[in-house]
Amino acid sequence: NEAAPELEIEIINPKPRYQYSVTVESTGLYTGTATMLSQEKGKLIYYWRPSFAATYEIYVHELERNRYGAHVKTPLIQPSPLSITISPDQNNATAEGIESLKERALSMIPCQSVTNANIFSRFDGDWIGPDVHLEADTLRTGWTFVPSKAMNCRFETFSQKDLLSLPEKKSIHVIGTSKERGVFLALADLLLSDSEKFHIPKSVVGQCWGRVNITKGNLELVYQDFRVAQFEARDSEDYVECHNDLIAKDGGKFIDNATSVWHEVFREESSWPSVILMLSGKGENNWDFEYHTRSFVETLPPSWNGTLVFTDAYFSPRLAGLSANNVNEKYRSKLEEYLETMDDKRVRWIDGKGISKEMRMYAEFGPEFVTRSQHFHHFCNESIIDDNKGTINNLRVCGNVTDMMAQLLLGFAVGEKKNYVEKVQQAEGEPTDTKLTYCFDCPKKLLPFHITSNPQLTCAKGPLREREIADDEDAKTEKTCPQSCMSQGISWSFGSQSETVNVRHCPVSTIPTADITAEASEAFVTKIVPEESMELPKLIQSNLVDVTGEGQTSFTPFFWHVPKCAGTAIQNLYYCMGLTIANQVGANPKFGHNEETALVKFKPWKRYDWSVINVDTTTKEGILRAQKLGLASSKDPKVDLIVSMEFDFAVSHLFDKANRGRVFAMFRHPVERLESLFYYLQKANWESTYHPEWAKTSLSDWAKTHKGEKNWMVHKLVNKPVTSLTMDDLELAKKIVREKIVVGLEDRFVESIHRFNVYSGIDDSSKERQSCIANVARVPPKGDKKVTNSDPHPKTKRGTDLWKLLAKDSLDVLLYEYVEEIYEQQGDMIGMTKTNESS
Repeated sequence: NEAAPELEIEIINPKPRYQYSVTVESTGLYTGTATMLSQEKGKLIYYWRPSFAATYEIYVHELERNRYGAHVKTPLIQPSPLSITISPDQNNATAEGIESLKERALSMIPCQSVTNANIFSRFDGDWIGPDVHLEADTLRTGWTFVPSKAMNCRFETFSQKDLLSLPEKKSIHVIGTSKERGVFLALADLLLSDSEKFHIPKSVVGQCWGRVNITKGNLELVYQDFRVAQFEARDSEDYVECHNDLIAKDGGKFIDNATSVWHEVFREESSWPSVILMLSGKGENNWDFEYHTRSFVETLPPSWNGTLVFTDAYFSPRLAGLSANNVNEKYRSKLEEYLETMDDKRVRWIDGKGISKEMRMYAEFGPEFVTRSQHFHHFCNESIIDDNKGTINNLRVCGNVTDMMAQLLLGFAVGEKKNYVEKVQQAEGEPTDTKLTYCFDCPKKLLPFHITSNPQLTCAKGPLREREIADDEDAKTEKTCPQSCMSQGISWSFGSQSETVNVRHCPVSTIPTADITAEASEAFVTKIVPEESMELPKLIQSNLVDVTGEGQTSFTPFFWHVPKCAGTAIQNLYYCMGLTIANQVGANPKFGHNEETALVKFKPWKRYDWSVINVDTTTKEGILRAQKLGLASSKDPKVDLIVSMEFDFAVSHLFDKANRGRVFAMFRHPVERLESLFYYLQKANWESTYHPEWAKTSLSDWAKTHKGEKNWMVHKLVNKPVTSLTMDDLELAKKIVREKIVVGLEDRFVESIHRFNVYSGIDDSSKERQSCIANVARVPPKGDKKVTNSDPHPKTKRGTDLWKLLAKDSLDVLLYEYVEEIYEQQGDMIGMTKTNESS
């Protein structure tokens, strides 16, 4: 076909429940895959374009849909393999030619230097075998990937010597599942010596589903398990997730854990990564671009000059681009749309279908299991002689696709090879310490999955060692699934490297108090760490002013809003006093400022002279947007008060060392708070947490199944799931309160407000502002402590069985008792005298 120089391959009478893989090979010279052009009744049409004259074999494998694994073979259909010879004369009309291919491979610019963000979103090219002897950069196996003319760039390769000659520290992070871990292992296999990596297949590095760091010379490699398929929808209820009989997640959300990990990556500027390879989640059923991917990009520090490379679920030989060309084209266009939406020149997105459709017969399980392998890589023990370079490459991790991805990440980390070589030559010498150090925090088994920020790493030096096989004793270190969750139905199942996994999703509200894991129950009686010896989390320490700190400048007041603790009254008070507030109001779409790309101060209601900023600091998504817009550091418009229930998340993302927060919070006895919440949310249909079904149950029955609300304050302060809180967490919460929060008591409302004002530098002495306090607190001449937004409901008497039930196992009750002590101490500590409630 001269108009479209390509070979058409037809499959006649394809089976209805089957797919077909069409591979074209020339031994030692080439491997490629034909693309489905159309699917007509009774036949499938594929096309393939040769690159140079040779004799090729065409292999057509028959693939039964939805069957995977090492036991599911994919037979060749007859009469394949078929042989076809492209002669030199034909080559002139139908192919580029091998000499032209060599010339192009040498003349293209390095791919890491291309500024077009879409360069990898239309991934296409040729895999050229070792027998062609391209002079361009080749992988250790001798294979070379030559990108298409449309990509017009080349993949540079770096040797172990290159990596050990790094004149400055570089760090590459791989964040994903076992598929992306193959890229991490390829990097490790390249960096480590033969003796250091000999045991890599059975080492903690090769079998970790948590966190692994490898450091040698000036190069750090980091792998973090990152299960995007388990990320929740935006408004999903907190739940416990069990994998078989083990807890995978103690309440909370995987997406919150992942966000914490992401924030940890960028916590210290001195340790920022040079490159990140990250799984995006596209291709998973519940994936949400804005929530699961774009939100991470929007929190990238503006001054970070690294590269973020996304992959997706299609980066796998299991999927391998089997869909038709028009489907692939829609997918690629969507990737370009995502990149345009994110509008960040540091971000790239690998076309998973394009990169994965080749090398099908070289994946983990080999040519008899085409598209049945989950991974491109596999552990091996191969020695490959490179005649051109006179070297022997000993591989313990094999996989051309993962090797190519590893080289691409190295290119992004160190830049163009010629410039890198010049830097090495100009450096004073090689790094003095080239000993291997590796640190890890890994579950004993594949399950449950671990996404943990700031893990407690165990470190070792020297060659990798075989890890101990998990036995029954090791398994005891993992938390078992609560019986009440095990009795619920299986939500879904999936296959893993070790076993079939039955997943149960159990809302926290369905886990009775008495059904906490044994480990969690024992935590209430185990020896606790003294509060004095604890250290505050780094960002809480650095981003918040101490209660005892001198001076009242260079900070922003932050009201931590505990639900049903006069939060609405306090916000109305500061509106009345003329403060510009950041809460949820400013981002309400009805006011028209929620999509502004800059901070805007405006008055949302005509009847009130109240001002807000166009952000939402009450949700994590909104906090990330406020961070991006520079809320705390902004001078014009300037925010006078930030309000949020998300204590840890807001402190970590809105404030920094240069723009610190000064926190105050109103507290109420947790039993009274729970009681109020129970009755309020039965009828508050304007709230996102509206629960009309609670009206059909009694307070006592509700208290037996809703443990999560009992420990809400400690949960928010220490940023841990409610079902895994311990007495140590209570002690940490106490330390945070004592050192970083000026506390108020709802039953001493006016006095508490005065303390907040003194601490935050708010002058409340004017007649107008005193009137605001009196109106909001509803204080008549003889003193009435009622506040606005109160909700009439039955009151539980102290000491009754119901009161005891509501207070049972409540860390919040213990924290509140401590808050009462702190309240008495803080009056003198920060120079605030007590005031009469009627003043």
